[in-house]
Amino acid sequence: MKKQLLLLILVACSALARAEDPGIAYHFESAARQYGIPVDVLKAVSYAETKFYHHVPEGATSHNGKPSVYGIMGLRNDSWFGYSLKIGASLINRTEQEVIDNVQYNIQAGAAYLAHIAAKHTEITADLNSWKRAVEEYSGIPQTDIKEFYSFDVFHGLKNGGDCNGVQLMAHPEINMAQFSERVNPANKLKNIESNDYPSAVWSASPNFTPGNIQQKFSVVHDTEGGFAGSLSWLQNPTAQASTHYIIRSSDGYIVQMVLEANKAWHVSCWNGYMLGVEHEGYVANPAFFTDAMYISSAALFRHFSTKFNIPFNRNRIIGHYEWQNSAWKTWMTANFPAIGLTCNTHTDPGPGWDWGFYMQLVSQDTAKPAVASYSPKAVTPADTFMLNTPIKITFTQKMKAANAQSAFSISPTVAGSFSWENNRTLVFKPYVPLATNTVYTVKLTNTAINYLNYTIADTLTFSFKTVQYNALNVVMTYPAANQSNVLKTVRAIAKFDFPLDQTTLAANIGLMDSMNSILALKSMRYIEENNQGIVYLTPKQKLEGNKDYSIIIKRNLKNSAGNAIGVDTKITFHTASTDYVTGTVIDELETVGSWKDPGYSGSTVGTDPNFTKFTISSEEFFSGANSGKITYLFTAADGVARTFNGAKPNVGSLPERKAGFWVNGDVSKNLLEYWFYYNNSTNVIVPVDTLNWSGWKLVEVPLSAVTGAGDKLLHSVVIRRASNGSASGAVYIDAMQTNDATGVAPAPAQLKPLSFTLEQNYPNPF
Repeated sequence: MKKQLLLLILVACSALARAEDPGIAYHFESAARQYGIPVDVLKAVSYAETKFYHHVPEGATSHNGKPSVYGIMGLRNDSWFGYSLKIGASLINRTEQEVIDNVQYNIQAGAAYLAHIAAKHTEITADLNSWKRAVEEYSGIPQTDIKEFYSFDVFHGLKNGGDCNGVQLMAHPEINMAQFSERVNPANKLKNIESNDYPSAVWSASPNFTPGNIQQKFSVVHDTEGGFAGSLSWLQNPTAQASTHYIIRSSDGYIVQMVLEANKAWHVSCWNGYMLGVEHEGYVANPAFFTDAMYISSAALFRHFSTKFNIPFNRNRIIGHYEWQNSAWKTWMTANFPAIGLTCNTHTDPGPGWDWGFYMQLVSQDTAKPAVASYSPKAVTPADTFMLNTPIKITFTQKMKAANAQSAFSISPTVAGSFSWENNRTLVFKPYVPLATNTVYTVKLTNTAINYLNYTIADTLTFSFKTVQYNALNVVMTYPAANQSNVLKTVRAIAKFDFPLDQTTLAANIGLMDSMNSILALKSMRYIEENNQGIVYLTPKQKLEGNKDYSIIIKRNLKNSAGNAIGVDTKITFHTASTDYVTGTVIDELETVGSWKDPGYSGSTVGTDPNFTKFTISSEEFFSGANSGKITYLFTAADGVARTFNGAKPNVGSLPERKAGFWVNGDVSKNLLEYWFYYNNSTNVIVPVDTLNWSGWKLVEVPLSAVTGAGDKLLHSVVIRRASNGSASGAVYIDAMQTNDATGVAPAPAQLKPLSFTLEQNYPNPF
C-alpha cells in the first residue's frame, strides 16, 4: 500500500527573475548547438550537479574521501564514477586542466561527453523525457538502482526550472515525473521500503558501519560536497570507508537512511561512537543547495533524534561538523565530555551558509512569535526627507514565509516594484521607477505575515516617510581630480553625482577626451547606484599614452532620475604618468574562482556585512584574459577587515630580491591594502602594501625581503583594512597574480610589455 509523504517542494534558487549572465548563457547555447543536444538538458545536468556553480576542487578527493567533481558540469576523473573529464577534454581537444579551470571549456566538454553518450541511445527523440537513460550514464554512478536518483534530480530541475548564479533553466511542464520508481520519487513511495527507525525515510543500506557501539549523545549536520545521487553511490562503496545514518536531497528534502541508528556510522572520525550523522546535499561554498524543503525535512529528523535519544535542543548537542573550530563549544566539551577528543576532525561543513537560527527554530518547534526588528526609511523628525530611489526594508526577528510577507505589504500612493530578501530576514521593496518628489508615502505590513511555523506577527506595522524636493544635479567627486598628475595609463575614470542618474542620458553626455578634443572609444561604461548617489565608471578601450593630458567630459544635458539636468558643461583635465611595468611569472590568472574564498570564510574577517562582502570572478574589469577577481566589501565597524583567502596558498619562493603581488584596480576608497603570507606553512606575516587611492590597473608588488621568517613564503590572502578616513564600501579588482625576479633596475623600453585589453563593449562618440 502506498503511503503519501507530504513535503514542501521548493526550488533551490529563485524563480526566473534575474537577468541571465550573457557569457555563460552563450556558452550553454553554443555548446548545445555544436554537439546537437537540447540546451535545457545540458543546463539541467549542470543545475543538478552544481546549481551552475563552477566548482574547482583543491584536490582529487573531497568529503569522506569521495572523488571530486570538476567545474560547472560536474565532470569526473576517477575509477568509481568514471572519466568524463578525461574523455570530454579529449573530445574538444583541450587539456584536462583547461577544462577544470575554464567555464567555457567545461561546458563544451560536458556537452561533448553527453552527445558522445547520446549517440549510443537509439531511444532519444525530440521528447526531453527520452533523455533519462543517457543522463543516468553521464553520472558515472555504477549502481543501477542509484542512477535513477541522479536522473530524478536532473528531470526535477527540467520540470520546475530554476535560476542560480546568473544562469536560467526554463521550466518544462511536459516532463513526466511518474516515470520514476517508487524508490526515487516521494510521490510514489511504498511502505515496504520505509526505514524502520524513521518511516519518512527510504532504506538503502551502506556496508560501512560498526554494529552497535554507539551512545547517541549528539546529532551532526554535514554537507555532501557533491550531488545527492553521487554521494549516495559513494557511501555504498565498501572501499569508501565512510557512511552516514541519513542523507537528504536538496530539491525536495527526500531522506534516505543508510545506517541504523543503533549502529555506529563512519562520519566524524573519533566522535563516531557518540554522534548520529546526517549528510545534506550541497557545498560549503555554495549554499544554494540548502533549500527550505531540506531545512524542514532535516529539522523533523533531528527532532526525532532529540525525542528518541533525549538529545537536548541546543547548539552544544546539535552541531555542525566544523564545531572543532568553535572555541566556546570546545570549552563546553572539555567540561562536559572530557573523554571525547577534539582534534580528530578537519572538515568545515556545513559552512557559513547554513542558517542555524532558522534551523534550530524548526527543530525545537519554537513557539516565539516573529516580530519586526527594524524598518527603513524611518523619519526621526518631521523634517526628514529621503531620496527618490530609497528601497523600503523591513527586518524580522525570524525567517518569514516570503509569499505571505510580500502579500502583507502595501504602499500608498501605490508604486510598482520588486521584492527581494537580504540574509533571509529582511524584506526589500525596490520601486521600478523613482518615487515622486516632495511626496509622503505610507507603508503598511499587516499581521498576515507568518513564519515557517505559521505564527503571525503580533501587530500591523504602519510607517510614513517623505521624499526630497530636488532641483539640480551636482558632481560630488571625480577620479582623476581636476589637474591631477601621475595618473595611471590604465586609469578607470570615475564620476560620482549627488543623485541617481537618468541612465538614458548617459551615453550622450559623459565620456573621455584627449588633448586634441577627440572622444576616446571605451572598453566599458558602467553605472551603479550607491548610498543614493549615481556613479559612472569609464574604462578606455586602449591604454592611455604617457605624459599626456586627458579629460573627463560631462555635458549639460546629463540628468538625474528626477529629470533635473546638471545645466553646465564640465571638463576635468588630468595628466598621465610615464611609468610602465614589467610583467613577471603569472601564478594565477584569476579566470576562475579556484581556491579563492569569500571573505566570510575566514575568521579574520571582522566588522563587515556578510551579505555584501564577497569575492567573485568578474568580467567587468580585467588586466589580462577575460576576467579578474572582484572583492566587494561593506564595513560595519571602524576597524573592519575583509580578508580574501586562497586555500591553495600559492608558494612564491624565498629569494629576498623576488617580488610577488597582483595587478590591482583600486576603488579610491583610501582604505589599506595588505598581503598576508605564511612561512613554515603556518606562521602568518601581515605586509601592508598600499593605500587604495587610485583607480586603474597597477602592479602592486612587495619584495619577499619584507616578509619575515625563513623558508618559502606562501601568499595566501588579499586583505582590505578600513582606514580612519576610508570609505565604508567599495570594490577592488585583482588579476594576474605573479612573481618578478627583477632586481629593481629600470628595464630598457624594448623590454616593456604592453597591456592587452579585450573589447567588452565599444561605446561610440557620446556627443
